Amino acid sequence: MTAEQIFKMIKELDNGERWKLLEMMYDEYYNKRSNPKLEERISKIEIDIEYITRKVGIHEMYFNRIHKSEKENL
Repeated sequence: MTAEQIFKMIKELDNGERWKLLEMMYDEYYNKRSNPKLEERISKIEIDIEYITRKVGIHEMYFNRIHKSEKENL
């Protein structure tokens, strides 16, 4: 099958079907988040980052308290 034949078949599709084909092509070649395994990994990384951010925030708070206490004792 040639590209011209495929293009002719696409032109003969209903408008809704052409849009569906465009979305499928975009997902296949450009939208990397359409991969379920990749999406799951990204989601887990986002959860880990949120967890680490909270932990860093807590440690920073404790560090600031210690630092303030040391300044007050001088």
